Amino acid sequence: MHKKLKLLLSFMAFVIVTVNIWMISEITSYANAPYESYNYNFWGEAVAQPHTFLYKKSFLGAGNNGETSLNFPKDMFLKGEKLYIADTGNSRILVTDLEGKVLAEYTYANGSDDIFKEPQGVFVTDEDHIYVADSGNSRLVELDENGQFVRQIGRPVTTLISDSQQYTPIKVVVDHSKRIYVIAYGINMGLIEFDKNGEFQGFMGATEVSVSMFTYMWKNYFSTREQQERMATIVPTEYSNICVDDENFIYATINNLSDEDHASGADAIRRLNPTGVDVLRRLSNNKIIGDLHGYENGWSSFCDVAVNDNGCYFVLDDNDGKVFAYDYDGNNLFVFGQIGIKEGNFQKPVAITLSDDEKKIFVLDNILGSVMEFDITDYGETLLGAIRNNSIGNAEEATRLWNEVSTYNSNNELAYIGLGKACMDSEDYKSAMEYFKLGNNRKYYSKALYYYRKAVMEKFFAKGMLIIIVLIVTVISIKGYFAYKKWVGKVKCYMENH
Repeated sequence: MHKKLKLLLSFMAFVIVTVNIWMISEITSYANAPYESYNYNFWGEAVAQPHTFLYKKSFLGAGNNGETSLNFPKDMFLKGEKLYIADTGNSRILVTDLEGKVLAEYTYANGSDDIFKEPQGVFVTDEDHIYVADSGNSRLVELDENGQFVRQIGRPVTTLISDSQQYTPIKVVVDHSKRIYVIAYGINMGLIEFDKNGEFQGFMGATEVSVSMFTYMWKNYFSTREQQERMATIVPTEYSNICVDDENFIYATINNLSDEDHASGADAIRRLNPTGVDVLRRLSNNKIIGDLHGYENGWSSFCDVAVNDNGCYFVLDDNDGKVFAYDYDGNNLFVFGQIGIKEGNFQKPVAITLSDDEKKIFVLDNILGSVMEFDITDYGETLLGAIRNNSIGNAEEATRLWNEVSTYNSNNELAYIGLGKACMDSEDYKSAMEYFKLGNNRKYYSKALYYYRKAVMEKFFAKGMLIIIVLIVTVISIKGYFAYKKWVGKVKCYMENH
């Protein structure tokens, strides 16, 4: 008996020690992260939360040999298990696996004499064709799946770009209809659009001009003609980067907004439909501008964006080295990252991409010349999993995962909003209203209230109408009965008197 008790106690001690070691290792890894993680609440306050992604490793950076060392790279694209990198300083496109092993290198287009010159953008189609924004040569180049030259697309033929203006394409994407969209340096009329044959189609999604009332009044009513001529022309802002989602919508970032633009909540990212109309959902209480109050380095400067198939998008800030994640409605999911000298800190991040399973984020750093990998945590996987199940209407699983999220982080308002959405999917509108109230989401609360009223009306309308009809008939019958009795009485009285 004592021997069995001793074995049981030993086993329990082993379990306790193992669990404690695991918890200590988890806490230590979180505590040793070279950055903080947080998100913004209803009041616009930054609230600390568990880490969603943790730094794992870097590759292709300093210390590599000449073949794998990057020189001021500008862009990166992930397709399957391959990373395609625009190694701008080395005038090449480098293809590696997810460990940094070089799989291919492309330094020229059509023949060994036709070399790339400082390419700044790269995109890979579903057919594995590689599009290169060959900036120094003022052209786009298409290579096939084997890296062989297919064609080049030069300067767009249009009178809207003067002959004296330099044409420098810096970013390129191709949608599922084979339309080609290009960002060119110095062109602020929107994205340049080519059809599948490479023919210029026009400009798409020009950003709106934002002019302060003071600037407008000063320029038009108080300044002299000479001052007006010296004043810079007010022109639309330029896009800094683009990506395309599974539904053929173009996500575009803007990073040259003024302090006034940021303070007023001007758009720093757009979701453009094929006609160029911005359809990004902005149902959050906060603006989608990165950090809401700026920081010591200034306001956030969005330089790239990656999108998953649930409508969540991950935006890279090259000013303070942060990754901002938003859901389909524009709610801030999390923020992580930092400029610094510690391992896992950025120097000048320029590109971001997301693995197909959403468990890895890769960031390209221009100054470090390296690719940095960040792996998802249990909390991050639960959070994104809850959003995914909400998006596909799996209310039961979404509810379970949102409850887990609230266990990890009781201050996460998104968990209550997610639980409210799950209740909406299961048509429990009353509970949905309660959760949306806890999540401080007035727009979804109003939506749940509308459906709740509608459901109540549908449930009780027939019974209510039947009761009303019965009451009306009863009242009419009673009144008729008394009117009939009164008439009969009058008739009897008349007959007796005559």
